[in-house]
Parts: sequence; structure tokens; C-alpha cells
Amino acid sequence: MRTVRTIVAVVFVWLASAGAASAAGSHLELREWGVRAGGGINSSSLIQYYAIHPYWGLSLWDPASRWFERYGIRALWMIEPWAAYVNDDNGKHKTDSFEIGINALFVRLVFGEAALRPFLEAGEGAVYTDLRKQNLGTRLQFTSTIGGGVEYEVRPGMAIGFQARLRHMSNAGMASGNPGINTVFGLFGITFR
Repeated sequence: MRTVRTIVAVVFVWLASAGAASAAGSHLELREWGVRAGGGINSSSLIQYYAIHPYWGLSLWDPASRWFERYGIRALWMIEPWAAYVNDDNGKHKTDSFEIGINALFVRLVFGEAALRPFLEAGEGAVYTDLRKQNLGTRLQFTSTIGGGVEYEVRPGMAIGFQARLRHMSNAGMASGNPGINTVFGLFGITFR
């Protein structure tokens, strides 16, 4: 429960600072958008995920954006909803299920303006899952994600990319059972600026 209160407090502070930045002449601006698709697997339980991840990359607070730009880095706040088919064909209780979620506090850093450029992404989100077999405690789970990859600009304003991600999913202590699931993902995508 303490973790949930911390998450709520962080979101509140972030929203308040975004409001203050807006009042100071800064505003959110759509800088890029895209879609990714791919899959992942949990190495211990062999649970497989097949997901689609649309996303919107928004500008940061202006002083933060300018600071990153001085070093050749494009920094974006991302909102990334997703939907996934989840397959668990191992063990005595085989199951197919789904999950839907959103990474709401997510940061994307793109390095340089060359045609081939690396990027890093990390953040927090929440997911609703129908995966019952794993004794997750609740259907609402929280996610922590980190990943990186490369994108290649095939024409001005459009890039294709590949990335690897590691995601931890757990109920953040909302239930007595909180085993968590770590998943490694590979995603292919297209980005528009």
C-alpha cells in the first residue's frame, strides 16, 4: 500500500509541475508518434507475450528539453498504451489470457540526429491482466520497464527501429502474494516525427 501511495504522490507532483510549467509559458507538444509490435518471454515460467504498443512522444518542460538538446539528445515524455495476448503452455494449468496497460510515466532519450541513432527508454506503468495461474494477488499490476535500441531514418520524418526491453510486473504490495514476473521483450516499430 505504501508503494501505491508513493506512485500517487509522484504522479500528483508531476502533474502539478506540468501545470506550473504551462503557466510559465511552456506547453506539451506532440513531437513524435509511432507503433511497435513484438513479443516477450519470462525465462522461468516460459509465459509468452505478443503485444502491440502505440505511443505518443510529448515535449518535456522547456528548460529540461533545452538542457538535453545542448548535448545532442532528444528527450520525450511518452504515453504508451498496449494490449497483449498472453500464452502459458507450460505446467499443469495451461492458459491463454490477455493484458492491457499503459506506461504513463515513461521517458525516451534519442541520441543524435544521424540516420542511425540509438535510444533508451524507461518508466513506470500499470496493467490489468487476466493471467490467473501465477498467483499474482491482484489483476491490477504495476510495471517497471527499461530498454534500448536503434532506429534508422528511412526518409525524413519516418524511422524504423528495433529494441530490447526488460519489464518487471508485480502488484506493488497490494496483496499478500506478490511474486512478480520479469519478462524480456523484443519489439520492432515505426516512428513518425
